[in-house]
Amino acid sequence: MKRLCGRLRAAGHRASAASTHWWGAQRTFARLAALLCLLCALACAPDSRSQVQVFAAASLRDACGDVAQLWRERRPEVELVFNFGSSEFLAQQIEATRAADLFLSADTAQMELVRKSGAIALEGPARWLSNQLVVVVPASSNEGEWSAASELVHERFPRLSLANPASVPAGKYAKAWLEAQGSWSALEPRVVPAIDVRAALAAVESAACEVGVVYATDAAISERVRVVYRVPLEAGPRIEYAIAATSGEAPVELAREVLEHFLSPAAEACFARRGFLVRERD
Repeated sequence: MKRLCGRLRAAGHRASAASTHWWGAQRTFARLAALLCLLCALACAPDSRSQVQVFAAASLRDACGDVAQLWRERRPEVELVFNFGSSEFLAQQIEATRAADLFLSADTAQMELVRKSGAIALEGPARWLSNQLVVVVPASSNEGEWSAASELVHERFPRLSLANPASVPAGKYAKAWLEAQGSWSALEPRVVPAIDVRAALAAVESAACEVGVVYATDAAISERVRVVYRVPLEAGPRIEYAIAATSGEAPVELAREVLEHFLSPAAEACFARRGFLVRERD
């Protein structure tokens, strides 16, 4: 009888231990499940920061950085996400994807193409910004300042760097100026086309090309080139930048707010400091 009671007590202890172990495992599993649910909730939660996609011409990169800083100080909860490139390529992206909320073009022609595609949500002012063409050489060059643009056709400049004159606004403007000067036919075989104006500047910076024509604002940011000739405003083509809110994913009122920010006196002061010619206010 004593032996039987001992066996029963031992079995009871084992059952109690098994029960304790089972409940412990259940509590551990419950904790892990709760933790997993929390992690999933955090991972799936929407980003508390809104985003506005800004497609901007390459020549506007530095000035846009200044304007974005002003925006962050005022609306840190809304992020401006920039996509820089040639205006033609950006216009094609907007037409194909409607991914932009704001379009800053280096000419009105690309803005017109976007308008015809039905992607314009809010129009900006005409002749928003302007610029000036300059002739640059590598900083290491012995070239002095020119008194006339005719120096450009000299044989000491076998390679001329331009943004692609067939499609990129900066290249189109440069071609129009050279045609007006009667120099284009002589210089066209020497042209090394670049994907945008910053790439054209880089070709001169690296001395891959002996000379280039870029915007004054691009030359101003580089210590690796020197300006040898400034195209007089009255002699060059009219350079017109355009701006508009487009039909992207941002709410239209938010896109309007960002558009108004870029048109504000504080933002226009940023562009002026970078050398852009700012529209006269009414």
